Amino acid sequence: MTAQTIKAGTRIEMHGTPAMGGFAAVAPEQAKIARWTAISGPIEPGWHIVQFADGGKLCVHESRFRVIDNRIAA
Repeated sequence: MTAQTIKAGTRIEMHGTPAMGGFAAVAPEQAKIARWTAISGPIEPGWHIVQFADGGKLCVHESRFRVIDNRIAA
């Protein structure tokens, strides 16, 4: 599998998680790819900084989301 190039600003949807044991289900959530900065550390293939609607950021592997719109918002 080849690593795909995903640019900053690309809209994605995180995969949801079903309910297990005593834990509630987590619904899919939309976010966008943020810029990788020096404070994020060295770039590893397949990993991206994701920014959510509330401004929170998370480093996520591309196997945990799908691209829903690769046109960068103006």
